[in-house]
Amino acid sequence: MTVVVLCALAAAALAVLQRVVPQAWSRWAITAAAAVGWGALLVYVVTVWRTGVSGPEEVGQLWALLAVVGALVAGLVGYVVHGRRVPPPAELRERIPERARTQPLRGSAVRPVEPWTTEVSSGTMRVIGWGLVAVFLVTAVAVAASGESLVMVVVVLLVGGGAALLALAWSRVRLRVDEAGLEVRSRVLPVRVASVAAEDVVGVEVLDLDPMRWGGIGLRALPERTAYIVDGGPGIVVWKRDGRRLALQVTEGEAAARAGARTLLRAAGQRLGESSRSS
Repeated sequence: MTVVVLCALAAAALAVLQRVVPQAWSRWAITAAAAVGWGALLVYVVTVWRTGVSGPEEVGQLWALLAVVGALVAGLVGYVVHGRRVPPPAELRERIPERARTQPLRGSAVRPVEPWTTEVSSGTMRVIGWGLVAVFLVTAVAVAASGESLVMVVVVLLVGGGAALLALAWSRVRLRVDEAGLEVRSRVLPVRVASVAAEDVVGVEVLDLDPMRWGGIGLRALPERTAYIVDGGPGIVVWKRDGRRLALQVTEGEAAARAGARTLLRAAGQRLGESSRSS
């Protein structure tokens, strides 16, 4: 029952924190809290009930499996109930400055999209990445030396390795815009770390990304926006169809940022023109 109470408190806290952390994060956390909480409650109820009816010897693995199934159903319900709110197109369009809105391009306005690329490096993310590697390696050695199980050592390494790889992947990235949309690919690891399809772009603008207004330096995920800022300066802000914004600093300067924004607007406009013509 202690687990049930703790999960209920965690779910309530996470519901409040939806204004501080991205909805996708809080949604999965609430789902986990619902699954664990209801699972613990079902295990308790089934155990007490079967023990009272038939005795302890009749409480077999099948009843525990039933509780697990109930926990999965509770998690699914929590995931559905706490879904992300996607603003209606008209409401979203009102938020976007008029000059930054995606406009459909057709006929003679349709021209081949010349790809635009730039590279961005973040010393902050590099220090964080290697710092996490060092900290979790020392932690894993300490856990192993204290006689803990191998499972605990593996958990520490997996958690620390995942966080470190995420930071290192973002320490140096390449931004590319072409007819398919925007892609952010790591230059340290062979992975794509972010992307926005052209059909999902409803607006693009160039802003001065002040770290104090966008959550700080580095990779920052907030409820309605995600920002990647090296030290502050001009960057591309992409408005997505789901209502979120992706802000990426362009360290080559404002001219380069405006060139990338124009390219992405053209790609999105041509995709919008194709979809409206086909419909």
